[in-house]
Amino acid sequence: MTLEQLQQRLERYRAASRDLQLEPLVTQEKLKRLGVDYQTKLIDELEQAIEDAPNRDEKLIFTGHRGCGKSTLLAELGFRLTDTGRYFVVMFSIADTIERSAVDHVNILFSMAVQMLEAAEKAEVKLKPGIKKNLYGWLGKHTKIESQDVEAEIEARGEASVKGGIPLITEFLAAIRSTLKVNSVVRNEISTEFARKISDLITQINAIQTYISNATGQRVLVIIDDLDKLDLSVTESIFSKNIQPLLDPGFQILYTIPIATLREVSLKRGIEAYVKQIHTMRVAKFFSKAMVRQLDRTPDEACVALFEDVINKRLPADLIDPAVKQQMILKSGGVLRELIRIVDRCCDLCMQEIRGRIRRSLFDKPPVIIDQQVLDTVLTDLQIGYAEPLGQVDFDLLK
Repeated sequence: MTLEQLQQRLERYRAASRDLQLEPLVTQEKLKRLGVDYQTKLIDELEQAIEDAPNRDEKLIFTGHRGCGKSTLLAELGFRLTDTGRYFVVMFSIADTIERSAVDHVNILFSMAVQMLEAAEKAEVKLKPGIKKNLYGWLGKHTKIESQDVEAEIEARGEASVKGGIPLITEFLAAIRSTLKVNSVVRNEISTEFARKISDLITQINAIQTYISNATGQRVLVIIDDLDKLDLSVTESIFSKNIQPLLDPGFQILYTIPIATLREVSLKRGIEAYVKQIHTMRVAKFFSKAMVRQLDRTPDEACVALFEDVINKRLPADLIDPAVKQQMILKSGGVLRELIRIVDRCCDLCMQEIRGRIRRSLFDKPPVIIDQQVLDTVLTDLQIGYAEPLGQVDFDLLK
């Protein structure tokens, strides 16, 4: 290969690596380009639970194994419902708004209020100036962020809107999100104040929802992602001891919870007492229970094909030996994140090899591809990484 060909190949691996980041597909562009038809029945199930709910204030609980694609699935659900024209969907990650160790039922609700107003601003929802001014003044008061300039801007513009939101207001909302994320004093004051009068906070949230619904003619649906990444003790405090305030807002909300909740019988039963069911996203199963221990077992073809599609959308076919694809897929254990991790590590090794050839001017060797040797090296490195933190007690338990 020539120097130019090596550089082109390096760039192709680099482009593939960019598409192999361990991040959910939460934009329509990324879903269209990299998404696959995965867990569509579960999306249908959630859509039906929302559409056919007997009450407009129904709450949904959603869980699933780490790395199986929950955030991507929820984003797809949100886009599907938005496309109907009947829903104003607000989806956000609690991890982007509150430090994980500080999450409680109060700041979940307060974050919801902030996110609803921010979504309304971005969507150019025309709220009446007096209502809008009061809402932003309320936010400023409780986060100790000066809101006079924002209130004056709202009065000056009246019901006028700017594409993407009024810059001063979007900056104000960004400052509030930043304060909630990093300022523990403000968070504690909000939690202390509204813990005593949680009904006031819920009243304000319901008012925001009503204003948005009246202005758009749509039903408000809030999807709160990444609550499933909280420690189980925090989840218990929120969904066992303080679940009622999360159920009180008068519109539909989807909450995520850790998969470990399903094994905590008392916590699970407590949640099930308030919701119709806990919707669960499980990892893909390449083998049935009856076949998994058989030496001549064959993996589920449809499941393997789906995971192969994930690879094909991110990695050009000529950069990988077809013989190692299925091994990659099976080694993932049915967890999408692990598949992405394995393929990305393989790309890293190939890029290192190409850079070495360029540096040493080795142009007479065959093209660099992800082959058996590359995969074996990556799997060994991953095994070492998983084993490093394990002590003797852990090894004894695994025997």
